[in-house]
Amino acid sequence: MKPLVFISCPIDTYSGYGARSRDIALEIIKSDNYNVQILPQRWGTTPFGFLQENNPDHKLMIDCLWKQPQLPKQPDCWIQITVPNEFQPVGKFNIGITAGIETTVCAPQWIDGVNRMDITLVSSNHAKKVFENSSFEEKNNQTGQVVRKIKLEKPVEVLFEGLNT
Repeated sequence: MKPLVFISCPIDTYSGYGARSRDIALEIIKSDNYNVQILPQRWGTTPFGFLQENNPDHKLMIDCLWKQPQLPKQPDCWIQITVPNEFQPVGKFNIGITAGIETTVCAPQWIDGVNRMDITLVSSNHAKKVFENSSFEEKNNQTGQVVRKIKLEKPVEVLFEGLNT
């Protein structure tokens, strides 16, 4: 019996995250090592409708789209492709995939999101270093005392995104 893998992502949108989602989902499906289900998500206001039935690769992904209101059981692996503040651990093992950040410091909510997952995959060494080097102190509004230090506690690795020639 193949492990159940749910991929929550904007797979059917006309967006960069949609393209990233299709690349990743298609390769996982083609590996034929998992029972893959895809939970399509919105991506801002980008339109749906990218996947086309007459495209064989798209058909593989369309056949995996989950259409029920709830999951059948806790997945063995939950993969969520989005920005980190939206990461939610749902599976027995949870993977966050994000482009990361294009500046030198990320928001504390993004660090919290990454820390909710078992591992996060980013697109570049720069994004990885920003997560590793960003830290914050959360202070009590009344006393000014530090109540929590927000810093990376979970692994972040780079997933090279190549070109399909």
